[in-house]
Amino acid sequence: MKYSVKMIIRHKVETGEIFLEESILMLDAATFDDAYLKAEEYVKENVLCAEYVNMNGKHVHSEIVSYADCFSVCDDESIVEAYSSIRRCSDEMSEKAILSILENSCTREDMLPLRQWADPDHPEELE
Repeated sequence: MKYSVKMIIRHKVETGEIFLEESILMLDAATFDDAYLKAEEYVKENVLCAEYVNMNGKHVHSEIVSYADCFSVCDDESIVEAYSSIRRCSDEMSEKAILSILENSCTREDMLPLRQWADPDHPEELE
């Protein structure tokens, strides 16, 4: 059966910048527990969380904060629902504030401190 496992990854740049990434892996597993174990093994084998030097010579440390959720993938012949997540709203935080957090993704330029090398299609990064 197919499962998707959502991980939260923290990237800390030597400059003090911090990025949080939601990453979702889709994998074959027998159970939810098996899916989490396979995701953990994949992260270890593929060194997804480690330290590296970005294109500006600054160290970036990446680590798993949480294996946040697991979803049993539902599909039919034409559509695959790879992931779904439901969040509870409280009176303390407005729905608008929560949506702002969830929808506030980094732009390409915001993510440059995480890049290991410059994009040849963007020569300004090489400067």
